[in-house]
Amino acid sequence: MKSELVEAADNKATIRVTLEPKEVSHFYTSVLNEYQQRLKVPGFRKGKVPRNIILSRVGEDEVRETVRERIKAAAFHDSIEELKLEVRSQNPRFIDDPLPAEDQPCELTFEVPLLPQVTLPDYENFRIPLKRVKADEKLLEQYRERLLERFVEYEDKDGPAELGDAIVYDLKSTFDDGEKEAPLQHKDVLYILGRDDNLPGYDEHFVGAVAGTNLTFEYAMPNDFPNRAVAGKTLILEATVKAVRAVKRPEVTESFVKENYKMDSLEEFDRYLRETLDYELSEEEKQYKESVAIDNLLGRMAVNISDDMIKDETDYLVSVRERRLRAAGHSLSEMLKERNQSLEYYRQSLREEASRRLKEFLAVRAIARAKDMSVTNDEMSRYTAMFMRQYKVSSKDMKKLLKNREFVNDAMMEIMRAKAIKHVAESAHFYYEDEEPDVAAGPDVENEASAGASAAPQAPEDSGDTTYAQENNKDEEI
Repeated sequence: MKSELVEAADNKATIRVTLEPKEVSHFYTSVLNEYQQRLKVPGFRKGKVPRNIILSRVGEDEVRETVRERIKAAAFHDSIEELKLEVRSQNPRFIDDPLPAEDQPCELTFEVPLLPQVTLPDYENFRIPLKRVKADEKLLEQYRERLLERFVEYEDKDGPAELGDAIVYDLKSTFDDGEKEAPLQHKDVLYILGRDDNLPGYDEHFVGAVAGTNLTFEYAMPNDFPNRAVAGKTLILEATVKAVRAVKRPEVTESFVKENYKMDSLEEFDRYLRETLDYELSEEEKQYKESVAIDNLLGRMAVNISDDMIKDETDYLVSVRERRLRAAGHSLSEMLKERNQSLEYYRQSLREEASRRLKEFLAVRAIARAKDMSVTNDEMSRYTAMFMRQYKVSSKDMKKLLKNREFVNDAMMEIMRAKAIKHVAESAHFYYEDEEPDVAAGPDVENEASAGASAAPQAPEDSGDTTYAQENNKDEEI
């Protein structure tokens, strides 16, 4: 069997495979032998049915069709190995695959999608500035409020909303040119007015509103808003205030910390706050470095992501969303109807996310190969233990999952992704903006939020603290 690479372009390869007459005859013999073992013909022992009877019983066309399918499978497998091609699909498209004739040569031509070539940037010479975040008294107080949030009580309020009150509201948005709906929207969100980390100039539109108030106003999104689809854009926001609530925060006394935190004094509670805040800032700094490092790498990586790859990945994202909605008793069509969106618009909104996912997959794969990374048994064990805790999976069900090839492949990819991104972050050079940069480390890298991410809009009821990642990437959500 001889394989020839006819053409390789646009992440596709066209391959021609030629078989000699004796190779075709070998496939015929193999298929006929299988029929001999399966056929039961009176007067003949198993495996001794003559060839002419097999052909009369099965039909010569069916035999030739079976031979053709065997040849196609072998041609694909052998040519990929011989030509050392990295394919992204195990389903080739045959352009020419005639029915083979015994003792005659055979030629097949097929097309198969390839993984694109990746050129990684010199991430070891990245110099990325960071804003220093210190656990000062203001941040400590914000963190304290966050920890106490689960003890906060909300009481419906008849009067108008003021700063410090909470509202429950729905939000829809469109771009100011009226061309299409913007991807920021939510329903029944609890939002506290007047927090330090709320978007600038946003809360004032709700001050004075009462339950049942409908508001329509323009709002210019910050240029550094993480969702690049709306960053720097002017939106027309339509809000419906469903309820206004007074926020009742608990009084922190010694009896309160003893009952709820099992601590003996307010001093012990304050030490706990400082220690846990320091730890969280340290962990968030690590996560932020990884996020910024991989964003910069993806932005500077040379790779050709073709339209068909993005289409396939978009198909996958749509199918995942549909499965999750069905599991929750809903459907994708219901969601689109509620949003007043077409399926095509929804698919278009996923293209950026699909492109980023593909780039990240290819980057992780390239890094893992370059650095000879692999997934160890210990890493897999830790991952399964974490998975069981997070999703409350029993040992019996976990054993079944570990026999599922798709689950295992996804788990190994997730482990490899974490290792590769950590490696990039540890290789890059970060420095605080108030420090003198190390010029020898290389040129500065623009520190930007993930330009390829397509983050879903988040509700604005989250914590009142401003942690490391929030300081370095303000205005993430409204």
